[in-house]
Amino acid sequence: MARPKRLWAAVLLNVAAGGLSLAVLGLFVAKMVPVAGIRATVGFVPDALISGVLITASIFALRGSGRSRWIALGTAVAFFGLHLIQSLWYYYHPSQVPFFDTPSLASNVERAAIGIVVNLWGFLSDKTDAFFDAAAAPERL
Repeated sequence: MARPKRLWAAVLLNVAAGGLSLAVLGLFVAKMVPVAGIRATVGFVPDALISGVLITASIFALRGSGRSRWIALGTAVAFFGLHLIQSLWYYYHPSQVPFFDTPSLASNVERAAIGIVVNLWGFLSDKTDAFFDAAAAPERL
């Protein structure tokens, strides 16, 4: 059975968002290490792990591998959910982060919500169920 297009959309979104997140984290770490030292970069480890697991699990889910669908969905909801909560927090408490403006934070909330919806649509649809059922069934000659 062919992979559903909605699964492709969710996986491409996850790989793009996770890759961009890793690239930005790499830039922050590269700029921070000479100034603050290596110990200051420890706070970025959870973000890097979530992004890496998001990319890896999404690619395995696209291949139709066992439980990777649920790992990818859970990681995507955690990744986009944390971005949603963070943006909402800074939106309603603007004095804590002076370098963000309100329209930028509002668009971040919308993007994170769309990311969650696309992943729910891509990983929980009937067509995706049929794809994973066919991928789990042994090949018959």
